[in-house]
Amino acid sequence: MSFRPKQFAAVLLLLSAALFAAAPALPAQSLNDKTDKLVSLMKQDGFDYKTTNSPTVFTIHFTGTNMKDIKVVLALGDTDDDCDLVVFVTVTPKATMPTTANFRYALLKFNNDYDMVKVSLDSDDDLSVRIDASMRLADATYLKNVVNQVKNSSDEIYGKIQPSLVP
Repeated sequence: MSFRPKQFAAVLLLLSAALFAAAPALPAQSLNDKTDKLVSLMKQDGFDYKTTNSPTVFTIHFTGTNMKDIKVVLALGDTDDDCDLVVFVTVTPKATMPTTANFRYALLKFNNDYDMVKVSLDSDDDLSVRIDASMRLADATYLKNVVNQVKNSSDEIYGKIQPSLVP
C-alpha cells in the first residue's frame, strides 16, 4: 500500500492521538505528599525550618548583610502542580516605603535586574520578593537554589532601598 504525503501525515496524527489517549495519566500529588516532600527536602538541605499554625507553611530564618532577620516563607498550595510552592520574603512594610515616583521606579527596575524573582507589592502593599516554584520538579538542589535566590535578592534589594526608607 502506498501513501501520499497528506495521507501519511493524517495516519501519523491518528496514531499519535491514539497513543497519547491510551497513556495512563500521572496521579497528582496530594497536599500531604507535597508537605512530606517539602519537609524531606528542607532536611536534606540542612535548613533549620520552623513550622507555623498552618501545616503547609514553613519559615526559615537567615541573617543577611543588610537585613538582620531574613524570614523566608515557604507556602504550599494544591491548586496547580506546576506552581504549587511560593517562596517569599517580606522585605519591608508599606509604612516604611516612600510614595515617590522615583522609589516606585527603582522597585520596578529590580524586576529586570533580578531574573528569577518577582519584586512586588503583596496583598497588604508590603514590598516582597518571591518565586513561584513547582514541587513536582523539586529536588534538594532546586529547593536550595530557590530559597537562596529569594534570600539573597531580598537582602540585596533591602540594602539598595534602605537609605530611602521612612523610619
